[in-house]
Amino acid sequence: MPTLAKVGIFPNSPTAMSPDSAESNPPEKDSPKPLDLSFLGLGPSWVSGPAENVSSGRRENRDKGHRRIHQHDDQRRPPRRPEGKPGPSDRQARHHGRGTSREERFSHSPRQEENFAHSPVVSVGFFPDDAKFEVLGEAMKKSLITYELFSIAQLILDKEDRLSILIKPVQADKNPEPTLSLSVPDGIPFLTEAEAVNHVMSRHLDKFFDTVEVDIEAPKGSFSMVARCPKSGSILGAPTHHHYQKNLREHHARYFPNVPFERFKAGLEMVRDQEAIDQWVKSMSKRLEYAPKDRKEGEPERLESIDAARGFLLAFRREATVITRPQVRFPGRLLAEMPPGPLRDSIRHALELQRRFPLDTANGIRGRLRKEGFHLYKKGSKGITYACGVRRKCRDPKSTFSDSMQKILDCLDKTSGQQSKDVVAQVAGEGADDAAKSKVLADLNFLITEGYIAKLHDGRLFAQPILSSQAKAKEEAENEDSSEETK
Repeated sequence: MPTLAKVGIFPNSPTAMSPDSAESNPPEKDSPKPLDLSFLGLGPSWVSGPAENVSSGRRENRDKGHRRIHQHDDQRRPPRRPEGKPGPSDRQARHHGRGTSREERFSHSPRQEENFAHSPVVSVGFFPDDAKFEVLGEAMKKSLITYELFSIAQLILDKEDRLSILIKPVQADKNPEPTLSLSVPDGIPFLTEAEAVNHVMSRHLDKFFDTVEVDIEAPKGSFSMVARCPKSGSILGAPTHHHYQKNLREHHARYFPNVPFERFKAGLEMVRDQEAIDQWVKSMSKRLEYAPKDRKEGEPERLESIDAARGFLLAFRREATVITRPQVRFPGRLLAEMPPGPLRDSIRHALELQRRFPLDTANGIRGRLRKEGFHLYKKGSKGITYACGVRRKCRDPKSTFSDSMQKILDCLDKTSGQQSKDVVAQVAGEGADDAAKSKVLADLNFLITEGYIAKLHDGRLFAQPILSSQAKAKEEAENEDSSEETK
């Protein structure tokens, strides 16, 4: 069996939900407990926050509070103005005190701001990473254990490096034209081509150019101050110098492409220290030029500015710089490297929603589980959906088993959810020797391997039901195995 530590899958705390529990009847007495995959080193970690309490009856308290304020204000209130005298308008009164309307009081409530902040810019789907899922599936099949479908989905969602993320623009069906862009060097997605190119220029410029430092004439004149970037510490030049705006643009494009230029410019420091001014003048006696790598005939030998380098990439290296597509699929591990913005916020928000209730992800992995050799079925017509590497077998009334096996099945029919040791003790009898217990245990393992008994993660055992005929058992198994994937 492969060790799962090699792919970064480690246990935390067990969780379990059911893809069908929301529509099912109250659980049966023998309903399985939440899945614990810790023995495989696969358990997801969850942190659930407290439910929000919404209080009521505030209007009465607010009205009482207003009456108390009015009573105390009677002595301070200015005299009523005579009729016909001009005074502040009703709108001004609302903006200055108690006359504020209900709509204005709640127009910027935290809840509305939170909803606005999470307005999605893309639709998101989460799928298992191929390499991680292959190792996970092999370990689960060899264990012969039956797992809840929701628990498998939560296990995949728990770590970002176990995911493959598919994103599409909102209402992509109404706009079939490609609208998402991909940074080719690292595969990180962006909403626009400009953002992707900025990312490549700031992170991967050395893959396309060699930088060459050349001597030029230093600036002449008297300068009283220079601008300095507080984040990088770079001195960007005197505001009165004719290359000042160009230097700002180049520095912004290379180091802070995801920050709005006006915000970047507003955050600069103006330094009047003569030493800093002299340092800038000296630095301006040299200039960085960009020499394209793998230069072909007809391409320029040197580019004198970062803007010229950007134009070169779009003209001669576009396919190696940026790709535009209607949808993008990328590894979940890249989510941590994505720059802040609406795209990353939308993906993270969708991921948190799925971690709370992974219905879409559970439905999305059904096909992949079957492809990996798993068999899916429900316990009852609207019960929990299970997945196991062994196809379950429902018993026929005419089926015959050995005495030991039949006793095992009768024991579980009478009391389901027992542990293996308890079943062995009951079937083997009091005072049975180790040989007798070993024979019962071997028969029990045979029934599990053949699919007549399901063994859950916590060791509980359930015998598959008895149906009127094998044909009916096969039909029910097929119907449950192909249960609706869009519920």
